Amino acid sequence: MKSYLTLLTFFVHILYLIGQETPTPPEGMVYVPAGEFIMGSTYGDPDERPQQIASTKAYFIDQYEVSNTEFAKFDPTFKFPPEKKNNAAVVTWSMANAYAKWAGKRLPTEKEWEKAARGIDGRVFPWGDTYDNTYVVWDQKETRGTSIAKPASPYGCYDMAGSVWEWTSDWYKPYPGNEVPMEQYGETYKVMRGGSNFNNHSFIRTSQRYYVLPEKIHVYPVGIRCVKDID
Repeated sequence: MKSYLTLLTFFVHILYLIGQETPTPPEGMVYVPAGEFIMGSTYGDPDERPQQIASTKAYFIDQYEVSNTEFAKFDPTFKFPPEKKNNAAVVTWSMANAYAKWAGKRLPTEKEWEKAARGIDGRVFPWGDTYDNTYVVWDQKETRGTSIAKPASPYGCYDMAGSVWEWTSDWYKPYPGNEVPMEQYGETYKVMRGGSNFNNHSFIRTSQRYYVLPEKIHVYPVGIRCVKDID
């Protein structure tokens, strides 16, 4: 099924791009074109199903997660060890949402996050279908973008697997057509994406979803990657 969906989305994507101008992204952001992509999984957790063809408008997204230094420009009371100035900031959902608004941006939807991470070909990880430990920032002592192999997603985003989890704007709800019950579904938990340093590789797949209370992240290191609408 994946090969058929990949071929279909590829041709639709190419047809859309013909004659389209690529806008210049703001500093520190990359461009994701409008169009369809493969979302979800046929073999992952039940909440990743059904695999589907989803679509987004064009948008810009941060190339890296927001750093401690960047967040402190918004909130001067935000404290962090000096040696972690370039590490991804760990914040609650309301802090992340407030930062995004202050920066003239917003938090990504699940669709926008997943498309930026996997492109249109339904890949398992941002760099492809094969797991490689050298592609991931595992330790919170490491700064953003410092994995050994330094891979990027199809659109040029870094650390969309590992580093910190990343907030989305969405509540944790089932995909349309998913009839597997989950007591966590509703408007209690927010969806976070991308996995982190304490997870195994299954948590850093591009289709992996996880939920957490917006203001009680506890042991979960959750950070920010913003998007910006294109006028």
